[in-house]
Amino acid sequence: MTLILGMSKLEGIYLSADFRVTDPTSGDVIDDASVKLLDILFPPAGGTRGLLAYTGLAKLPDGTPMGTWLVETMRGESEIPDQAMAHLLARLNRDVAPRPDGLTVNVLLIEGEHGERRLFGEFTNRKVDARSGRVATLSAFEYLMTELHGPFAFANGSGATRVIADGHLARVHDQLTIRPRRAFDHMKLLASVNRRVAEKVKTVSPACHVAFVPAERPAPGASDDRFGPQSRSFTERGEAAPAVMPMLLFGIDTSIMVRRGQELFAALEAGGAPPPELDADTVNRSMRRRD
Repeated sequence: MTLILGMSKLEGIYLSADFRVTDPTSGDVIDDASVKLLDILFPPAGGTRGLLAYTGLAKLPDGTPMGTWLVETMRGESEIPDQAMAHLLARLNRDVAPRPDGLTVNVLLIEGEHGERRLFGEFTNRKVDARSGRVATLSAFEYLMTELHGPFAFANGSGATRVIADGHLARVHDQLTIRPRRAFDHMKLLASVNRRVAEKVKTVSPACHVAFVPAERPAPGASDDRFGPQSRSFTERGEAAPAVMPMLLFGIDTSIMVRRGQELFAALEAGGAPPPELDADTVNRSMRRRD
């Protein structure tokens, strides 16, 4: 399962997601380095930016990890947010809804020259019965996008109940009107909540990834990066984490470029020959939208 934590504050938006995938029957850990968070920059330049994270179904029947499916589904087209969300809803209903598994995708969007417009969205095929508390899986996904008119925080996933019960969400709420010295301080806050929850909830990994998108776009050449866009994994020695966290830039998946840079750096550090150049067909296949 998962723990998703998010905040929308004056300085920007934050989103955190852990890495763990467990067997839904036995509870055994399957993967502790799964990608569950996606960063998207929509056109035009300087426009809307979004952070997405999922909880629930971890793999499609063909073995595709849900994080990979999200990237492949959203990439390949330079779309405005409404178009992208409509496409995601259609693909969720086509590829995921026929299965009996529950899935929720949360979205935080920040819009405007000064990040003055914020939105929170959710795609889900889960419905909780108000009386019994039982969770049913729907035959189609429901989608809701709500404009936020003030500071906001939320928790979702298998660890969300513990976040609330142990007072962690209240602690996060206390920080919503406080501007930190740097965005990293509140990124670290979400990571520390994730780690504390993981001590009690085995479906949540202690390590997690946190992303921050600022309300104010940094000026070209600005030296103060305290509130610049940031994305990093919070791990301790021996803990796993994905090698690359995906980002879509106007529909282009930048992961292949990041991996290429990592391979070149590793080869140079080892004193070996650089890896072969990627051919055009390989690059094009990695950029196409999932059929």
